[in-house]
Amino acid sequence: MFILERIISTVAPFRCYLCQREGSVLCTSCVANYPQYFPYCYGCGQANLSSQVCQKCRDRSPLQHVWVRLKFENIAKKLVYDYKFGRRQAAASTIARMMAQGLPYLPRDTLVVSVPTATSRQRQRGYDHAALLGRRLAEQLKLHYLPTLVRLDQSRQVGADRLTRRSQLLSTHRVTGAGLIVDARILLVDDIVTTGASLETTARVLKSAGAAHIDAAVFAQKQ
Repeated sequence: MFILERIISTVAPFRCYLCQREGSVLCTSCVANYPQYFPYCYGCGQANLSSQVCQKCRDRSPLQHVWVRLKFENIAKKLVYDYKFGRRQAAASTIARMMAQGLPYLPRDTLVVSVPTATSRQRQRGYDHAALLGRRLAEQLKLHYLPTLVRLDQSRQVGADRLTRRSQLLSTHRVTGAGLIVDARILLVDDIVTTGASLETTARVLKSAGAAHIDAAVFAQKQ
């Protein structure tokens, strides 16, 4: 937590967005009782029981499952906005807890990897929001977080279509410590999925480095 954020939270404690209880941006009770989002294929929206990527979408996606916690609206939109643009690092733990609720059991050898953020965005915010979220989710799941993906460019993905995103990402992401992910099972983490191109292309980069199985966990999906 930023020093300034810690001071502000002491003088004016966070209040739960839903019940106004002091202490956090979303209290433990409200997190526990927040409705689950019905599982579906992130690519086409077809409902299924396990958030598995359907056969049709698997033709373009190397991902096996993509677990999405919420639609990008209401409380999800507010949490993400405050986390990324309001500099509320404390929201990372809340978002991670909500994401963990929607995940099945994952093998203990699963590695948690976050989709990397452009360094210009990191400097602007003062932190890498995706890396922090990945670390917090790994803590929730008692899994190992591996900072293995590096982003080499500053291209913004917001507003770009799927093909543009894919062409940008294929040439600008690389894996460090590739030996650690050979034959590994990976949980790829991001806050928002829109077209799916960022997840898909990042997963391809990991596959090309030797990863055996890649799933993804995302907090919210823009429709």
